[in-house]
Amino acid sequence: MDAVVIVVLVAVAAAVAIALYRRQASRSAGTRSATAPPRDPMAAVHGNEDYLRRLKVGDVIGYEAREFLVRGSLRFDEKGYTWDEHLISDGQEQHWLSVEEDEGITVVLWQRVGRGELDGEPGSPTVRHNQISFSLQEDGEASFRAEGTTGTAPSGTSRYADYRGPEGRLLSCERFGESWEVSVGHEVLPRAFDIFPVTE
Repeated sequence: MDAVVIVVLVAVAAAVAIALYRRQASRSAGTRSATAPPRDPMAAVHGNEDYLRRLKVGDVIGYEAREFLVRGSLRFDEKGYTWDEHLISDGQEQHWLSVEEDEGITVVLWQRVGRGELDGEPGSPTVRHNQISFSLQEDGEASFRAEGTTGTAPSGTSRYADYRGPEGRLLSCERFGESWEVSVGHEVLPRAFDIFPVTE
């Protein structure tokens, strides 16, 4: 009889211990959920945002089955607000890639066009390119410093006028000296790029 009582007591003690363990584990899990929600372990590199923020001369960018080399970079500063533009080339074509942070990262791929293709004066409320009307979004002046090949002075001041057209079309006018340079572009999702940083 004593043996049966002992077995029952051991079983009850084990059941109580298991129940207490489960309750404690449940509370711990609840605390973890409240204080630190599950995170994507690859969030730091997802979409290449961090790599794009740190682009520099010599880095390689994979885009649409082509590889572009960063030949030069312009670092802009307008009263503390900063953004970068990078000259990229694959040996056949070259583009400018702008990386800007404003409530999230915005990446735009630009293609230079002739000044004569712009109908209107940079800075005016509207301009036209290829029979498409663009509305002025912002304009101003920023200081810059250049790295690598950019076609500009090593440092100085640039005027700009940025426009937006239908269906996400973008147009930008920049002046580093006497004449305006005109580019058309479109936003690209950061994850569309593969970034291969140069080793230092």
